[in-house]
Amino acid sequence: MNTFPEISKSKMSLIASLAQRKFRKKEQLFVVEGRKSVLDTLGHYEVEMIVALPSRLEHILSECNEYSGRIYQADESDMRKMSSLTTPPDVLAVYRIPESLHAEELLAEQLDAGLYLLLDSIQDPGNLGTIIRTAHWFGIKRIFASPMTADIYNPKTVQSSMGSIASVRVDYIDLSLLVSHNRSLPVIGLQLEGADIFTSPLPDTGFIVMGNEGNGLSPSMINQLDVRLTIPPYDASDHPESLNVAVATAITLSQFRK
Repeated sequence: MNTFPEISKSKMSLIASLAQRKFRKKEQLFVVEGRKSVLDTLGHYEVEMIVALPSRLEHILSECNEYSGRIYQADESDMRKMSSLTTPPDVLAVYRIPESLHAEELLAEQLDAGLYLLLDSIQDPGNLGTIIRTAHWFGIKRIFASPMTADIYNPKTVQSSMGSIASVRVDYIDLSLLVSHNRSLPVIGLQLEGADIFTSPLPDTGFIVMGNEGNGLSPSMINQLDVRLTIPPYDASDHPESLNVAVATAITLSQFRK
């Protein structure tokens, strides 16, 4: 049976600190928790370390053997100290944050005809992670997020994405500039006065813009909309004020992928 060193207190402190954005930025590291999410993201990021309960080490070795020099064991108490979850995981991985492209590089790129998701100041990390997971389900491989959108490497985002952060690329950029540099792609957004998404003809390509949880789309993005759609309530006389943005994204993408 393989034996692995116990994780040190300094490494435990480092992992726990990555729950905060300032330390993720300083160390350029982020954490993925849970066996499935770890296995789904292995090979997509540079591994800094993998930590697991002793009882799980043999189970993950077949998938993680090439990282054996960076595998540590920890008991349940220590996993709880490092974890951002209510129930601590049996395994977690610490990855290096990949280098992101600068705005100039993104704007110089000519985007292919296709569907892209634009996130206009999505604030809730859980919503962001669910949107990434939903985009993955519907085959959207590219998301562009405004600088005010939540951090993709926030633990709640990572957990909500259920490993899909490894399959969907997210770039942060001024959305108005991105749109202005790709005029061949129509800009589609949800507005209360928009056309019924269930009965309207939908374009095959374009930027689908999803707005902030409380304020919707920013004025700058509203001014650039080419197509305005709405998700009508079933009962026009009895419905909540709005849909959760992640739910609205799922409905919207399902219609575009019909």
